[in-house]
Amino acid sequence: MKADELQIGDWVYVSKNFTQKYHKIRELSNDDDTVLGGIYVNKYGVENNSVFSPNETEPIPITPEILEKNGFKRSCQYNYIYKDDYCKVRVSVVPKIKIDNIDLGEPAANVSIEGALFDINMVMTAIHELQQALRLCGIEKEIIL
Repeated sequence: MKADELQIGDWVYVSKNFTQKYHKIRELSNDDDTVLGGIYVNKYGVENNSVFSPNETEPIPITPEILEKNGFKRSCQYNYIYKDDYCKVRVSVVPKIKIDNIDLGEPAANVSIEGALFDINMVMTAIHELQQALRLCGIEKEIIL
């Protein structure tokens, strides 16, 4: 991944040898080495600081399990909805696709965010993109992995 694709608070998968693979971005650096700072929670529930580079990160796919864990309710086979007093977020996720035993990876999700003054539809594949879209719309929703 590239550092300019990320924001403070975004979740990423870190391939570096940490006990926990999901890290939340806490710091972005402008130096030549493009070091990222993160936070992860160990198996004892203690927050730890981490340092890694963008080439050690991968996006975390949007999955039904993550959506349900974060209060999205399943409305039909592939649609998940989150509502609060200000907006409604609908995420349509389809299962992984395999053709001739070849895994085609995580499919894209269609995300629709409806508010009083806006209606946005976009296609995305990763949790950090969903986090950024929610922030852009002024939705203070903490994503839990």
